[in-house]
Amino acid sequence: MSRAFRITLLLLILAVLAGLLELPALRMQLLEFGRQEQSEEEARREVIRPVPEGREVRKEDVNIFWLSADDPSQLAPVKTSLALGADPQERARVALETLITGAPTADQRVLPFETSLLAFYLMPDGSAVADFSDALSLQLPSGIASEQLALDAITQTLHAAVPQALRLRILIDGHEAETLAGHVDLSSAFDLSQMAPQAPGPSAPSSASAQSAAPASPPGQPAKPPAATDQTKPAATKPPPRE
Repeated sequence: MSRAFRITLLLLILAVLAGLLELPALRMQLLEFGRQEQSEEEARREVIRPVPEGREVRKEDVNIFWLSADDPSQLAPVKTSLALGADPQERARVALETLITGAPTADQRVLPFETSLLAFYLMPDGSAVADFSDALSLQLPSGIASEQLALDAITQTLHAAVPQALRLRILIDGHEAETLAGHVDLSSAFDLSQMAPQAPGPSAPSSASAQSAAPASPPGQPAKPPAATDQTKPAATKPPPRE
């Protein structure tokens, strides 16, 4: 083995050892970068929706349905003070965005925090369309129980804030989806007209109210509303049947 070869081999070994020594520091930098990104995302979601100059929106109490603090397998209504306004589409946006981002605790969150409400439309006949980002489908734990809780949280929160919404069609990233995350059927509209009014639940912490009004972009062209003849199914505790 020549002297030059031995020197080259020694340098390679030293380079490998130096790289191994740098790995923990690199890993810490990546973790810190991830935490910074998450903090920025949380800060973005916590920005309070600005109220147009000359217009004051009175806050009112509305039930938002998160996981129960006593039984995480059930939903519980939490009375939350929100600046909903009079416009039904705006009311739906504020309520659903609060459902996503404003849970009293992380353990009570029912929808993935990364979920965004891309658009919401309400037609004159009571047909509503809610378009969520694909995080709702991709990051929601797959299973009948978790998917049904997510669906019930959406429908019951919407019904509490906008009782004139009679049917709801859920889209994922602007497209019709067969299921929410592999189990609960999304192929037709959900009937909200038979849902009973909910009595006010316990008040939410003030921090949840502050997170409620995250800004949303103005809607574009309305999605095609679900036809009045669509087969509907109630948002109940039992999984809806597949068509």
